[in-house]
Amino acid sequence: MMIEIRNLHKSFGALEVLKGIDVSLDKGKVLVIIGPSGSGKTTLLRCMNLLETPDQGTIKLSDRSLDFQKGRKVSSKEVTELRKRTGMVFQSYNLFPHKTVIENVMEAQITVQKKSKEDARKSSQELLAKVGLGDRGNSYPHQLSGGQQQRVGIARAMAVEPDVLLFDEPTSALDPELVSEVLKVIKQLAIEGRTMVIVTHEMKFAADVADHVLLMDGGYIIEQGHPKDVLNNPQSDRAKQFLNRLTGEDI
Repeated sequence: MMIEIRNLHKSFGALEVLKGIDVSLDKGKVLVIIGPSGSGKTTLLRCMNLLETPDQGTIKLSDRSLDFQKGRKVSSKEVTELRKRTGMVFQSYNLFPHKTVIENVMEAQITVQKKSKEDARKSSQELLAKVGLGDRGNSYPHQLSGGQQQRVGIARAMAVEPDVLLFDEPTSALDPELVSEVLKVIKQLAIEGRTMVIVTHEMKFAADVADHVLLMDGGYIIEQGHPKDVLNNPQSDRAKQFLNRLTGEDI
């Protein structure tokens, strides 16, 4: 099992956002998380690489397991060890504006993995070619379209050779005509057997790429299973309501 999450809770003040989440995912599989705004899906994703620290529960990524409970502080070493196993792709790219595209991809390889600049540059060039940007390494982020910047973000996430890639609504900040170029790259990674967890509102993409779909609402998983079952034949009224609103069709 590549990912195993048990009884995960997270609150922000009096607001409980995650209310006992259980998730499992095998190596090489793609988990897609869907749900209305405020359902807890992005918080769950951010807990997986400790951008948010859970209040309670267990997260196991690859060979690393962490238990959380109120009053126990997670050490910086534990955070670093877990984050080494994940690569995060954000909604808003989060590229360094003063660094070139290739320098953005090289950064973590040099600072975290302690690679030489020469080795980091070589692998970064290969990754940029993989996402269709092999000729843009010396450009700066502001010289790229949103779709191109997001593809740099994907290359950067892959650069640290993570066990799991995490995507937080990777197309939500893009103009509609740029969405397909990013989804195409992610779909290719799925074909290659990358383990991925993707928060998205792109239902057709979810149906195409997911091995397993979670539908969250109000801090709970209200439906999960094979994408055809969840998206085409939801069992709960709340799931039917949410999916109906997205598609405008009867389910």
